[in-house]
Amino acid sequence: MGKDSDLLASHQPGDDPVLRLYRWQPYAVTIGYNQDFENFNRATIEEGGFALVKRPTGGRAIFHAEELTYSICGTSPGPLFGNSLHESYLKINEALVLFLQRLGLQPQVSEGESREAMKSLVCFKSAGKHEIGVRGRKLVGSAQRRTGGVFLQHGSILTGEQHLRLPDFLLPGSPDTGMSCEELAELTTNLGRELGREISADGLVRMEHELADCFSQVLDLELDVEK
Repeated sequence: MGKDSDLLASHQPGDDPVLRLYRWQPYAVTIGYNQDFENFNRATIEEGGFALVKRPTGGRAIFHAEELTYSICGTSPGPLFGNSLHESYLKINEALVLFLQRLGLQPQVSEGESREAMKSLVCFKSAGKHEIGVRGRKLVGSAQRRTGGVFLQHGSILTGEQHLRLPDFLLPGSPDTGMSCEELAELTTNLGRELGREISADGLVRMEHELADCFSQVLDLELDVEK
């Protein structure tokens, strides 16, 4: 997250887009830019060996564990990502949808959620506008921050079941207290579940390469890979 914050701070309008793909070690709970730490049980999180950090982007809390995480910095307003949050989401979604289609899935893009659902602390409890699901269950959660003619968008593509532990890290009395992991499982899905197999470490690497290629194709840009 620190690297993404630095990218956003240093990115200038007209710079080439920067795409980062990464995974989490150790796992971590991140909260949105406008959320408060007071709703989360820091002691329980740290006892599990996990971190609790705030993202530079908005959105709601995620337990980052079994997932592919992407972040992209770009210019908007501009010709590549359009002139609004809506247009930039649509362009990025082209790459995400293409990636999922290459895996043989049939992704759907959400039209939005109710005002009540927007009050939730938990990102994967509901699908906001532009977020992506499969068979009616949320698979990709994304959030964006815009400043000074540039933007940073984060997203999590779930690959396994570990994200379901997030309700265990909420403090009593906070919104969504009492929500069970089983309830969250009914609202979400992941690549392992949809493909009918556990995603191996080598499989994750192949998926990262595939995802990068999808962004390259959609944005019509050559990849300049940095480790």
